[in-house]
Amino acid sequence: METFDVSVVIGFRDWGADRIRRSASSIMQAFNGVSGELIISDYGSVDPEPVKQVADQIGARYVYTAGDPVWSRSRALNAGFAIAQGELLVSTDADMLFSPKSIRTIVETAREAEDCALFLQCRDLPQSMDDEFFSNHPTVDWVQLERAGRLRPRWGMGGMMAIPARGFEVIRGFDERLHTYGGEDLDFAQRARRAGYRTVWVDDPEVRMYHMWHPPTIRTVEQTEAGREAVAFNKQVVYKDKTFTRNTLAWNWKPKGAAPLVSIVFATKNRADLLVEAIRSVLIQSVQDFEVIVVDDGSDDDSTQVAVESFNDNRIRYFKQPSEGISVARNLALAETRGYFTAVMDDDDIMPPQRLEWQLESITADHVGSAGSFVNFDDETGELHLIVSRLPTIAQAAEKGGAPGHGTWLIRTDVMRSIRYDETLTSGVDNNFFLRLLRSGYKIAHCGKPVLLRRRHKSQVSVVDNSNQGDAAKQALQYFNFGLGKWHLKQLAEEAKELSYPQIGEKADYIRSVQSYLPDSLVRRNATVRVTDDIKFLPRFDGSPYFQRLSRDGLTLSARLTVLNASYSDLVYLMSLGRDLEAELVESENDALSPKTQAGWVLSALEDYLEQTPTGEAVSIHRNNESFNGEVHRGVNYEMISGEVTESINICRHEIGDAVEVPVPWVVYGRTAKEFWS
Repeated sequence: METFDVSVVIGFRDWGADRIRRSASSIMQAFNGVSGELIISDYGSVDPEPVKQVADQIGARYVYTAGDPVWSRSRALNAGFAIAQGELLVSTDADMLFSPKSIRTIVETAREAEDCALFLQCRDLPQSMDDEFFSNHPTVDWVQLERAGRLRPRWGMGGMMAIPARGFEVIRGFDERLHTYGGEDLDFAQRARRAGYRTVWVDDPEVRMYHMWHPPTIRTVEQTEAGREAVAFNKQVVYKDKTFTRNTLAWNWKPKGAAPLVSIVFATKNRADLLVEAIRSVLIQSVQDFEVIVVDDGSDDDSTQVAVESFNDNRIRYFKQPSEGISVARNLALAETRGYFTAVMDDDDIMPPQRLEWQLESITADHVGSAGSFVNFDDETGELHLIVSRLPTIAQAAEKGGAPGHGTWLIRTDVMRSIRYDETLTSGVDNNFFLRLLRSGYKIAHCGKPVLLRRRHKSQVSVVDNSNQGDAAKQALQYFNFGLGKWHLKQLAEEAKELSYPQIGEKADYIRSVQSYLPDSLVRRNATVRVTDDIKFLPRFDGSPYFQRLSRDGLTLSARLTVLNASYSDLVYLMSLGRDLEAELVESENDALSPKTQAGWVLSALEDYLEQTPTGEAVSIHRNNESFNGEVHRGVNYEMISGEVTESINICRHEIGDAVEVPVPWVVYGRTAKEFWS
């Protein structure tokens, strides 16, 4: 694949071919000897052909994205960067003109500064220099523009951002939640800084970016309630969200070949059956951008390799070494990881689906990772016990040593490689590692969530190697406290008393939030995912599948696939078909026969309909049973009647087995769904 010194992306929608031609042409000239590509990212223009012709004529790449009803500069830029091949990535807008040597100088500045995010203040041109002006003056007079332009304040960021491709991957591009208007560059700049990329303002007389005048977009946006809400939401993200990694649940335009966000590592030996359960819990994570590294520390046969390969998932990589111990195995895993973060797991534990999501949300600029609490479960009885781990600070460790549960760690990979596991130890390895990490000055956040289901059984290391583990803990604490005088220890002890544990809610609620993800032998569960595509044929599940689609006048509002009595294998399959996996415990036989979702579906239909019904007008809703294509598809049709207007809401379900009984028809009068349910 060809690479360039720089890739520049323009994102736009319905912006005018002539204006884009002027901006794009100035960028092509501004490469000025460096190898570069210009990508014009059209995010849903009504008529894409004129700009596509411009791209072809000037030698730019063109990418078109259809189907999104709202304008999002973040998504438009990400769609362009997804195909970019430059070492340096530059974003800008379709109303900017770049001086002839500007892009070349930006590339040279980035090389000299290293590990930085570059920004350029634009110069706003007066109202007289609009589209008509430039149409009448096809040759740009740069001296005239310099005299007329007025420097925009830096807090506005200015419309140009540049960052190395690796930095773009680390913070995962522009935040795709942002849409309609404003905040994208400022948010990106803040996140780049939190991730360790210094902010550098390009200040060079040969680098200029001029903003061609047009009526301010914000005036149009603020005329609608939806527009004002979008602007308010964007501001909330920019000023309140202190994380730097975004688009974790769905990065719709991830660059091809980008490294995974998280590497999940296992060291294992002769426990293939337990490892399979652990890996299944990884595969149902709400954050799906991961790889799994399995290091087999000299198992007696090939059962571990066979188990790993049975998943047929190219995100899972298997390595085998002679039996050299758990520390050697973990260090080998660290050497092979490609993720920006590494999540540690023991081969006999289980992670709840939100583990990676919760921990990534807790990592801010001051932290290199996150830890959490865990729930112990007895492998035979299913008895549960919540362990709320202390805050992972030097103050907490100085008194008694100890570390948050090893299987709750999510830490930057480069930091873990710099610390490494002590290969002279057979037990207490994690405690030793964590204390050395804290003494090195690194800070770890506590996400305040139970991020691990920890299996209690007779063959776990803490049972079979208990004496060595205790000795290792004492040695690690001695090392940790080496060089700390009485005054230091006293200060740390006082600090530890002030803030010992994270703030949590009711312990019973915490346990219940993860209980349905225990092994199949200990619980019965129903599970549901949200799907975007209509499922014509249901795959084979261990449990009983149940597909529901809610449509309004033929337009699908939402769809969900539920499996009753779902196995862990079913959970993995469900996650491959949809997103937002939810599992609920089966507490009675009625739960095992029908999902508890119908009330929520009807409520969604009512809210959608009643929002568009005049206030105070009576609404009647009639339900009629309908069948579709015989035995496989069954549905319920709701006629929503307001005055002389009748609209159709259809709930369709696909079942295997006996049909679920449909409740009797009903009628509702009132303005809101809340009034109906009361």
